Amino acid sequence: MIDIHAHILPGVDDGAKTMEDSLEMISQAADSGVEIICATPHILDGITLTLEEKINRTFQLLHSRVIKRKLDIKLMLGSEIYLREDMRSLSGFSFFSLNQTGKYVLVEMPLGRLPTGVDRVIYALKLENITPIIAHPERNLSEMNQLESLRKLIHLGALTQINAGSFLGQFGKPCRKMAESLLGQNLVHVVASDAHDPYSRPATLLRQAFNKVIRLSDEKKAGKLFVQNPLRILKGERLFEGGEEANRADPVAQMEVGPLRNQE
Repeated sequence: MIDIHAHILPGVDDGAKTMEDSLEMISQAADSGVEIICATPHILDGITLTLEEKINRTFQLLHSRVIKRKLDIKLMLGSEIYLREDMRSLSGFSFFSLNQTGKYVLVEMPLGRLPTGVDRVIYALKLENITPIIAHPERNLSEMNQLESLRKLIHLGALTQINAGSFLGQFGKPCRKMAESLLGQNLVHVVASDAHDPYSRPATLLRQAFNKVIRLSDEKKAGKLFVQNPLRILKGERLFEGGEEANRADPVAQMEVGPLRNQE
């Protein structure tokens, strides 16, 4: 399996607190069958060169410790960027895109709702050949009738990443049912751990979710969501579904104009 969303960098966000926590999370991931794990620290408002230096320094230190402990797993760097109007202005930072290919960016939105104006931000990224991956939309959609909003974003070219814990009921029954509904309607492109610690939100949840998705669909679908698609993403390659590009933007799709704002 390949994990494109994990908060394994120690002391940079609400994920791993110490280097030992980070190494334990990575060891757990390797033992459960994860071959590649991408560090995705939260990027919120205060984005500076100092932050970039801290992330890069911490990543290199963690990478050296993983090699020293001979953990059988590859580390890559990316980030989880909170949705903002000027997403493209961050493209010069090394942590902007997953595995620094410049092709895919993991985007976080407010929990419980999709903000209006997000379609315009996604469309602008696609014009720059950057594909946004919406992190855990099952936690953003509080009602089933909001699915049409997500369909519109996918139609514009966005991809979706579902949390492993959502399939396992970690965030409650409504979130689990939403994740299952998205899976059943083919609105899921990747499943990732969104690991935050070695205990309550470990990377091992990915293996459990893999088995759950097999029961809900089949092994072919599970392989696509846990292995093939995430690998293509980290390589900066396009995804394909049934011979067509899964992340193709439609320039004539209806877009809402106006400032980015949260729906009440």
